[in-house]
Amino acid sequence: MTAQSDSPTVRPSDVLLGVDSGGSHTAVAVGDREGRVLGRAEGPGSAMRPGGAERSAAVILDVARRAATRANVTLPATIALVGAAGAGRPPEQEALANAIKAAGVADRVAVRGDTEIALAAAFGDGPGILINAGTGSIAHARGADGQLHRAGGHGWQFGDEGSGYWLGRRALAAASRAHDGLEESSTLLGRLLVALGLETFDDLIRWTATATPAQIAALAPHVLNAAREGETVAQQIVEEAAAELSQLVRVLMRHFPEGKGIKMATAGGLLRPGSPLLIALRANLATDLPRARISEGGGPVDAPAGALRLAARLL
Repeated sequence: MTAQSDSPTVRPSDVLLGVDSGGSHTAVAVGDREGRVLGRAEGPGSAMRPGGAERSAAVILDVARRAATRANVTLPATIALVGAAGAGRPPEQEALANAIKAAGVADRVAVRGDTEIALAAAFGDGPGILINAGTGSIAHARGADGQLHRAGGHGWQFGDEGSGYWLGRRALAAASRAHDGLEESSTLLGRLLVALGLETFDDLIRWTATATPAQIAALAPHVLNAAREGETVAQQIVEEAAAELSQLVRVLMRHFPEGKGIKMATAGGLLRPGSPLLIALRANLATDLPRARISEGGGPVDAPAGALRLAARLL
């Protein structure tokens, strides 16, 4: 929860920032050395791109300022721990850290991959599998030996099965085949036209000619809504997506001892509580991979809180 405006001011030496720098959104949590979250804010994506450190830092600064205001603290913070998509290698991490520090976000900045903060939020230092479905899809695991492993996450050109892009692409294909009479009719074409403000199938064809992967992925919530409302074609697409995500889990299970249960957590906008995809994924895992089970309680991992946990260790 965001701190109330009448919360006490925290000494600057106590201020920590946990930053989740993703492709579609940026989330910042302000905390203290005791681990309390004092304020939060969200904004547009700030994932690291080649040569884009300053641009990412500017977005993070804006979101951090709003989070600091809600927490009644001022910047620069003592430490900012940033988990950034696109910053998996030391050169990118160093460039982004320098840009964030130069922007005045914090006196000390550490940049890690976004996976590390999500795993810290989900499992602390322990083992488990984290499955993420948003614009793309990927699964990460920390094995019993502490080693990190991954499956998927190679981008829409290679698949990203079960992701927002994959769902959007499948919806377009289903709409096209239904339009041509190749498959059973569905409401997906009409839903997509309404969502995009278009009138005809030909309009949709022209739209796809210039649509970006992110725009295709933005169609996924309409597929989930259709599935929630009983649209059979959409339900089939969602079930297939859940099966694809389960395959990522299956690959990672080999890094865990046989016969023991495996902790699992979710991340990404498509796996929020109540999502038809999350419901289908739980059912799929329960049937095919019963050792790996997503708990019924709680929602996706709190990545900024995981970043705060790592920031506190740097003190």
